[in-house]
Amino acid sequence: MEGGGYPFVFVMNDKGEADDILEYVMQYRFKSSKSNHTYIVRVERYIHHAYCVKFYDKANSGSRNKYSLRTNTYEPRRILFTIYSIMRDILNKDYLASFFFIGAEDEKDELGVATRRYRFYRRFVSSTISNRVFDHYRVNDISLYVLVNKGAVKDQEAYVNEITRRVRDAF
Repeated sequence: MEGGGYPFVFVMNDKGEADDILEYVMQYRFKSSKSNHTYIVRVERYIHHAYCVKFYDKANSGSRNKYSLRTNTYEPRRILFTIYSIMRDILNKDYLASFFFIGAEDEKDELGVATRRYRFYRRFVSSTISNRVFDHYRVNDISLYVLVNKGAVKDQEAYVNEITRRVRDAF
């Protein structure tokens, strides 16, 4: 259990959703030994080695709000350490990888304000992932966090602006 996370399993690559910018989706899963909940981690690989990391409780798979629902298992740090381990696994396979994520809204969030989930993720990422490999970019009004790989991206501002534009267009 590196970094305090749970062991995870790579499940599959799914090219079914691929389009002009989404190349494929990698799916992982892990099970909490504390709560016995199983989590699904979707890592969408976009052009230019940009990976969007998403996860949800498998019990909520059928819900269109699966990324927003809380499980109340009170183990978010351990879950995030598992996600971090998955990101490290991807970086070991693709040394050009950059990552981004969006903190989904829940019923207590206000529109246009950084979500509570995003603020928690932001604290976790900024305290766990150093600036040695990645530069950290935060777009608070859409709860977007981007980790730009310093060794892979020459024009970081343009890279972050493109991700930000596409995220804004998706909503």
